[in-house]
Amino acid sequence: MNLSIQPLIDLAHTDLELQTFIHSKSQLEKEIDTASSVVNHHKKNIEEKNSELKALVNESEEIKKNIQIQEQLITHLNEQVPKIRNEKEFAASKSQLEEARKNLGVLEENLLEIDINKEDLDKEMEKINVKLNESNTEFKQETSGLLKEQKKAEKQIAILAPRRTSLLQKIPKNIQRFYERCQNSGITTPICAIVDKSCSGCHMVLLPQLINELMSNPNSHKNCPHCKRILYFPVSEEETVS
Repeated sequence: MNLSIQPLIDLAHTDLELQTFIHSKSQLEKEIDTASSVVNHHKKNIEEKNSELKALVNESEEIKKNIQIQEQLITHLNEQVPKIRNEKEFAASKSQLEEARKNLGVLEENLLEIDINKEDLDKEMEKINVKLNESNTEFKQETSGLLKEQKKAEKQIAILAPRRTSLLQKIPKNIQRFYERCQNSGITTPICAIVDKSCSGCHMVLLPQLINELMSNPNSHKNCPHCKRILYFPVSEEETVS
C-alpha cells in the first residue's frame, strides 16, 4: 500500500487506541472515586467535629475570661463590703456580691458542660479516626491495581495524543476539516475499513461496485453513502471479499 492512504489508516488506528485509553481512564477514575467515597465521608466527619471542637474551645476561653472578671469583682466586693458603714450602700454592694457569685456559678456550670462536650467530641473523633484508618487501608488495597491501570492509561494517552496530532497534519487540509467535523459531531471513527462488505462504522451493506473500486485501488478512499465516513479497503482482507 502506498503512503497516500496510510496516514489516514494510521490516524484511524491511533484515534481508536486513544479513545479506548481515554474511556478506560474515565472508567478507572469513576471506580476510584466510588472506592474513596467512604474515606471522604470519614474525612468530612472529622472536619465537622474539628469545627465543633474549635467552637467549644473558643467558647471555653470566653467563659474563662468572664469567670476571671467575676472572681476579680467578688474579691473586690469582699474587701469593700465590710468597710461600708452606709446601710443603703452596704445593701447595694451585698446585692452586687450575691449577683456576682450567682453569675460565677452559672459560668462555672457552663464551663463544666463545655468540658464534658469536649471530652465526648474527643471520644467521637477517636472512633472516627479508627474508621478512617481502616477505610484508608481498604481503599489502598482496593485501588492499588486501579491506580496502576490509571497510570498506564495516562502514559499511553501521553504517547498517543502527540502521535495523533502529527498524523492529522500529514493528511490533506480538506480531509483534516472533515475528520474534525465528524469528531465534533460525535462520530468518533470518521475513517473506517470495509469489513464483510459493510462499512465498519455504520455497519450498512455497501454496493459491490464501490467495494470493487476500492479493492482494485487499495490506495484510494471513498465516502460511505450511508454515514459519510471515509472508507478504505484493507488489503489484508482482500481474499474475504468475493
